[in-house]
Amino acid sequence: MAEPIAPESGKEARGYEQSDASAGPLAKVAIALAVSLVCIFVGILVLFKVFSYVQPRLFDREPHPLAQTRQPASGTRLQLDPPQLKIDMLATENEVLTTYDWVDREQGLVRIPIDRAISILAKSGRLPQKADSTEVEQ
Repeated sequence: MAEPIAPESGKEARGYEQSDASAGPLAKVAIALAVSLVCIFVGILVLFKVFSYVQPRLFDREPHPLAQTRQPASGTRLQLDPPQLKIDMLATENEVLTTYDWVDREQGLVRIPIDRAISILAKSGRLPQKADSTEVEQ
């Protein structure tokens, strides 16, 4: 811990610095800081001017011969709304599985609902039957 300063010449010690900081060094630091900020700002402006002059010249060159062989992606490759896409897919699948429609009108092929197809196959006996679960395989 700091020891209290002994009283000098009859005055009591105050416990803090009794003189102010010199204004000269503080002013020099403030001026140096302001000059540095102005120099940095001017340097950044010059750098951006150089970049704006050089950048078009970099891209005016003839393209690389292999640059034309790349296939650009057609459209977005991200799913913008995955939950809605899943809902749409399930609705499409449900429509295909539960409605009648022509597959090929010339050949007379139709699509029937899956429940109807299962019942037709079950009545005709062409639907595979499950083995009885109580029977033990040998």
